[in-house]
Amino acid sequence: MSLRLIGITKRYGDQLALDRVSIDVRAGDIYGFIGHNGAGKTTAMRVALGLVRPESGTVLVDGLDAAREPREARARMGGLIETPGFHGQWNGARNLEELARLQGFARAEARREAGTWIERVGLARAGGKPVQAYSHGMRQRLGIAQALLGSPRVLLLDEPTNGLYPEGIAEMRELLRALNREKGTTILVSSHQLHELAELCNRIGVLKGGRLVAESETAALFGASASYRLETADASAAQRVLAGLGVTARVEAGFLAFELGDRAPAEIANALVRGNVPLRAFAPAPRNLEEIYLRFSADAARTVEPTAPPTAAAPRERLAPRDPVRRALSADVRRWNSSLAVPLLLSAPALVGALAIARRAAQAAEDARAVGGNEVFSATDVNGFEAVGIALQAGLPVLAFVALGLGSQSIAAELARGTLRNTLLRPVTRAQVVLAKLGALAAATLGSYALLAGAAIGLAALAFGFGDVTEVLPNGARFTLIQAADLWPDLRLALAAPLVPLLAYAVIGFLSGTIARVGAAALALSLGAGVVLDLARTFERAMGARGVLPSDHLPSPLSDTSFVRFYVDVAQGVSNATFEHGAWSVWVPAAWGFVSASIALAIVRRRDVP
Repeated sequence: MSLRLIGITKRYGDQLALDRVSIDVRAGDIYGFIGHNGAGKTTAMRVALGLVRPESGTVLVDGLDAAREPREARARMGGLIETPGFHGQWNGARNLEELARLQGFARAEARREAGTWIERVGLARAGGKPVQAYSHGMRQRLGIAQALLGSPRVLLLDEPTNGLYPEGIAEMRELLRALNREKGTTILVSSHQLHELAELCNRIGVLKGGRLVAESETAALFGASASYRLETADASAAQRVLAGLGVTARVEAGFLAFELGDRAPAEIANALVRGNVPLRAFAPAPRNLEEIYLRFSADAARTVEPTAPPTAAAPRERLAPRDPVRRALSADVRRWNSSLAVPLLLSAPALVGALAIARRAAQAAEDARAVGGNEVFSATDVNGFEAVGIALQAGLPVLAFVALGLGSQSIAAELARGTLRNTLLRPVTRAQVVLAKLGALAAATLGSYALLAGAAIGLAALAFGFGDVTEVLPNGARFTLIQAADLWPDLRLALAAPLVPLLAYAVIGFLSGTIARVGAAALALSLGAGVVLDLARTFERAMGARGVLPSDHLPSPLSDTSFVRFYVDVAQGVSNATFEHGAWSVWVPAAWGFVSASIALAIVRRRDVP
C-alpha cells in the first residue's frame, strides 16, 4: 500500500466530520475521492498530510505510521489543499525555491527544481511577476507545482482544477497521467465533479456525510450505477415494452429512466421500435453522485472497510533530509531579510538610543553653561559609561515591544496567509518548526540588541569617552567620584542583564501568535500583554512581591527597577544606589520564557491547520 487511512474519526465540536473512514490507495493508483462539498474529503486529506489531528485512526504511508514518523511520511508525500498560500511579494519561482530548500535541496538544486515545475505547470511566462498579482488560476497552478517539489511518491490534490480554464483542466489531467505513467506517482485527487475523475482515475472512493459509502474500481463503480434515459411521446407504451423485457422504468423530469440490467442497449432499442414506440432520444444517463449515493448509502450506517493487505515491513530507506531545524530557521531569516520592513523595525531601538545620547549631550552642554555662570554649585560631568546606560534605558523598552510584535507574527501571520501549511507539508515536525521559529526570533532580537548596544558604545565613546566619573566645579576644577576602571565590570553586567528578559518578551509574543489565528489579533494580544506586564508591577509591589515579572528586569518609562537603572545611577556618581533582584534577573525571565515556549509548543502540536 502507498497510502492507507484506517478508521479515521474527526470531530469539529459537535460536528462529526469523518466517521471511521478507511481508504486504501495502492501503489500506482490514480484514486478519485468524490463527494459533495462538506462530505469530508478535504478533512480526510488534511489528516493524511498531518495538518489535522484525528480523534482516532491511523495513517500509513509506505507502511510508515505517519504519527510516529512524520518526517519520513511527509518526505514521501506532496499535497495541495484548497486555496494555496504564498508570499505575495515574491514571484512564483522564489516561493518554490524556498520550499525546495526546506524540502532538502541545496540552493542551486532548489533553483533548478523550482524552474522545472514552474515550466511543467505552465507558469514559465509569469517571469518575475509577484504572486500577489497572479490570477486565481495561476495561484492554483503554483499550488500544484509546490506539491510536486521533490517528485513525491504519493501526491494528494484537493480540487486541483479550481479556477482553471477548460484548456488548463485538460493540461492538468495530462500532467497527472504523465506523472503516474513515467514516475509511478501514486495520486489521490478529490473533486465534487464526478465527470472530472471518470476518465482519469482507475479507482474511486465515495464519501457522503463523513462516511465512505463506496470504494471500487472505476469501471465497476460506474457499471453498477449505469442507467439510460428515454424520451418519447408515448411513455405508457414504452413502459409496457420495457416491462415485457423485465426492465422497470421510472419517470424523471420528462424522461423515462431505467437500468439496463443484463440487456444490451441495442436489444432495448429494437424492442421499442418493434413496439411502435416513437423515440425522440435514447442514451446513457449522465453519471452523477446522487445515483451512486442512492445505490450505496441506503443503509445510513454503512462504512466501507478496506481489505487488509499482506503484512510488510516498513521501508528502510530514509528520505527525510538532515538538519530540519536549521533549514526552517534559515528560511525564516531569509524571509525577514527579503524586504526592508523587518530590518528597519529591528533598527528602531538603536535609533531611539542614539537620540537619547544626543539629548543627553545637549543637556550636558546646558549643565556646563549653568556651572560656568555660577547658576549651580556643581554638576556631574557626563561620561561614556552613563551615556551607554541612558541609551539602553531608552532603547530597551522599544526593543521589548519590537520583540513582542515580531514574535506574534511568527505563527499567526503565516497561518492566516496559508504559508504555514506549505511549511508543514515538508519533512519537518511541528516541534522542529517551533524550535526553528523561536531560534530565528531569538537571533532577530539579539541582533537588534547588538545593534543598540554597539550604537550606544560607539556614540558614547565618540561624544564623551570612557573616563572617570567627575564632579565639575565653578572654577573648572574636577573632583573624581568613581574611577573608570571600577565601572567596566558594571558596564559588562549592564550589557548582559537585558538578554534573558528580552528573549522572554520575544517568546511571550510568540505565544500570543499561537493563541490568535490572524496577524492583527496576535499583534494586539502581544502588545497588550506587554502593557499589562508593565502596569502589573504596581500591583506586584502593593502585594510586597519583587522581581517576579519579566518587566521588572527591563527598563521602563513607568517604573524602572532593572539593573540598567542601577548602573546609570552608579555611572552618575550616586553613592547609595541599590539593586534588589540579584540572581532573579536571570531565573525569573528564563522561567517565563520556558513556560511560554512550552505552552506555545503544546498549542502548535495540537492545532488544526486549514
